[in-house]
Amino acid sequence: MYLSDELTETLQNIKAITGVENVVLIQKDGLPVASAGVWFSKEEVFAVASSTCAIFGVARLIHGDFKYLLMESDTSKVFLASLPNDPDYFLTVTTAPRVNLAALFIEMKDNLSRLSFLLHQHVDGRLPPLRSYSSKETQDVLRGFAVAEGRNTTYELTRSVISLDRSQALALRALLRQVHDSIPDIQSVFLSLSGGVRVSLEGFTNDRLAAMSFALHDASERVVRTLRNSALQTVLCETERTRHFIYSVPNGVFSLWVNRDSQKLGLMRLLLKHYIEETRRVLASAAVTKPAIPDELKELLLSSSSDTGLMLTRRDP
Repeated sequence: MYLSDELTETLQNIKAITGVENVVLIQKDGLPVASAGVWFSKEEVFAVASSTCAIFGVARLIHGDFKYLLMESDTSKVFLASLPNDPDYFLTVTTAPRVNLAALFIEMKDNLSRLSFLLHQHVDGRLPPLRSYSSKETQDVLRGFAVAEGRNTTYELTRSVISLDRSQALALRALLRQVHDSIPDIQSVFLSLSGGVRVSLEGFTNDRLAAMSFALHDASERVVRTLRNSALQTVLCETERTRHFIYSVPNGVFSLWVNRDSQKLGLMRLLLKHYIEETRRVLASAAVTKPAIPDELKELLLSSSSDTGLMLTRRDP
């Protein structure tokens, strides 16, 4: 049996797990290796691979040894799993929204080991060349995810800047303190908000961690919207020692790092539900402004110039 046949057979075993819809084995640079699913076309497989590859990269930057990452929305779950002892590949699985996660993890364990064994046995570190897309091919892939025919799709960045008054900041700090006191073995808990605003307890000064948590959620949100046209609710990243929860809140994210063995996952999520709802209530009342581009900068960005010309600007003292 050829390697591709053996890989496909193993992916079909995962696809047969109750609630699983699609499975794609992906190389760390975004190249799909094999897939099994009910509706994925060739173009959609490449689009899923390239999108989840960005999330895989950010998760590896934050958690070098992460085991899996789970993205949850109302309509589906997207599951990224790293292969045992093989950092060059990962698995992307899309499931129904009410899939039994505990059963999924148990039934996937042997199949992940099987995939890692096949790749080590047949590939032995040889990676295929990267695939590149032209601008037209990229647009063709994006159009494949359109939810309605005959409409033009535009992509734009819309980020607001949030500002908190003293009472709102104190209310958020009090909520973070309650979370810290109610869940044992918490390593850090904080809010990372649009505009660079960070709310945390004393002693936490890791701005890189806050920024990377925001970036991980942002990348996950784009994947869920692309695949299912739904809003991302939760991201859960698990390593050998740590669980990293990221919840969506108005204009930002709530991030919690906790010892993996401190409490049952279901109980922890149940405890967090109340605090997340209260945090959203406080943030919903905060002032939000759209960032404005100064007229001088807008004129500079929109002005035409020669391809070889170079313009330098400075502020007079």
